[in-house]
Parts: sequence; C-alpha cells; structure tokens
Amino acid sequence: MLPFWIAGFYLNTFLEPFRYFGLAVCRSQRQSRLHLMSAVRVFVLFLLLRIGEATSPGPDNVFVLGTANPSGLRNKAPYVASHMAHGDVWAFSETHLCSKEVGSLNAGLKFAGSPFQPFLGGFPVPSSRTNAGTWKGVGVLSKTPVRRLPHDWPNEIAQSSRALAFTTLLDDVWLTGGIVYGEPESHLYANRLQHTEALLESVIGSVCYLSSGPRFVAGDWNVLNHELPAFRMLEQAGFRDLQDLAFDRWAIPPQATCKHRTRKDFCYISAELQALLVDVQLVWDVWPDHAMLQGSFRRLKLMHSA
Repeated sequence: MLPFWIAGFYLNTFLEPFRYFGLAVCRSQRQSRLHLMSAVRVFVLFLLLRIGEATSPGPDNVFVLGTANPSGLRNKAPYVASHMAHGDVWAFSETHLCSKEVGSLNAGLKFAGSPFQPFLGGFPVPSSRTNAGTWKGVGVLSKTPVRRLPHDWPNEIAQSSRALAFTTLLDDVWLTGGIVYGEPESHLYANRLQHTEALLESVIGSVCYLSSGPRFVAGDWNVLNHELPAFRMLEQAGFRDLQDLAFDRWAIPPQATCKHRTRKDFCYISAELQALLVDVQLVWDVWPDHAMLQGSFRRLKLMHSA
C-alpha cells in the first residue's frame, strides 16, 4: 500500500489537467499551452512508472565456447577485451607469448576492464626471434578461473608450447578442455604430421579418456579434416566437430577456416556439450587469417535435464 500522502500526490497530479480543462476556454492562449504541457508531463510520468520490473536481469540463457588463432597476442589485450567479450571460454592457438608477455597480456586485460579471468598459457614460448619460435603458443581465456590438468606427457609434448589441458568451473560444473596448435607446413618442421599426431594423441588421452563430463578439444591443428588418425580417436570417444554438427542439424556446409582456403581449425565437443548446442558460427571480422569457430550452448546447469 502506498502512503496516503503519496497516493494523494499522484491523484492530484493525475486530475490536474482535468480540473483546468473546463477553464481553458476562458484563459489566455499562453495559459492553455501551460495546461497542455502539464498534461504531457503527467502522461510521461505514467510511462516511466514500472510495475514489478526486476532491477537486475538474470544471466543469459547461453554460453559461448570457441577457438581462435590471432597470429600472436602481443599488445592485443584491449582488442581482445572489446572484440571477444561475448565469449565465455576461448581456446587460443599461436599466441607467441613467453612468460613475461603472458603477464603483460593479463595486465592489459585488467586495465581494459576485461570480463575475463587471467589468461592461462601453456608452456611458455622461448624468447626467440626465429620463425620457429614465433609459430608457437597456446592458452585459454575464460570468464571463470582456469587451472591446468595434471598429466604425464613426454617432455617433448609438455614443453612444446603447443599443448594444454585445463579445467574450469562453469555453472558449478567442471568443463574440461584441451588445446593443440599443430606444427605448420614449413621446412623448419620436416616431421610435422607425426609431431601433430603425437600432440593430439596426448591431449585426447587426457581430455577424452581420463576426464568426464562436458569436454572439448580445439585449436588450429594445421592439418586437413581427417588427415591424421587422431580424428578417428576423437570420434570413437563420441566427440564431434562444431561444423560437422552444424551440417547434420541445420544443413550448414562446413567452411574453410584458414585464409578462406582450408579447414584447419577445429572444436570437437563431447556428447554432454552436443546435447546443449544451439548454434555454430564462423566469425571472420576479428582476426586477419583465421575465422573464430564458436558454438553457443544452453547453460551447463541444464545438462542433466537436456
């Protein structure tokens, strides 16, 4: 119940234009305008009154998970904060970041008011000016805190700066992810297919077979679809790529993700995430060479009722 003096105020305000309406014909033109303005103010006042509206809307019904190759993240914190804030979890390939540069990126994200938690990188990229040193680096950026998964990978995998397994608590559910950045086609990487297969097998083992719940394996693998046996390993574990799922469900043909020519960026998701998937997109206007591959999902708290 409104207090009597407030109710009286609204009642008098509402009746004011009607009291003067009968007298308007004998007032001056100026007074008539004043009365009209008073009526307009009352009308606007009632438009501004909201009954039963929530002061703070609830959370979005979906979260966004995706993978991106930015061709290096050095000095790009403000750009990431403004152009990737719509996503909840991002798997990055080719970051170029050494330990010092990871700290600089996190400082820049904080200064830019980013919604993300600190960036978690894989094994730091060696401080080197050679091409072999720059074509490395993986990491994850999430709006919820992330931590590395324990593993028993060989040193050449663990210290490659090309593989990362992590987990994050999203909607009170552990989301586990793996990131692989495959070796590129170059004379510097003569055994790139064998090495990329070894990277994928190690990450797939940790994420797909030694973990449970919603999981994904993503990244720029620098190989074509099904070029390596690791693709079959993923499918045997029940994982599917976002673009393949989009084709099966909505007849959206898979597209090239690298320079509009080849499909080398993938995001394979587990059955738990497949049940929550509502949309798949390729976003080309953020990074120069690679499209961001992203999926939108119903919240993980709905997983058991999906």
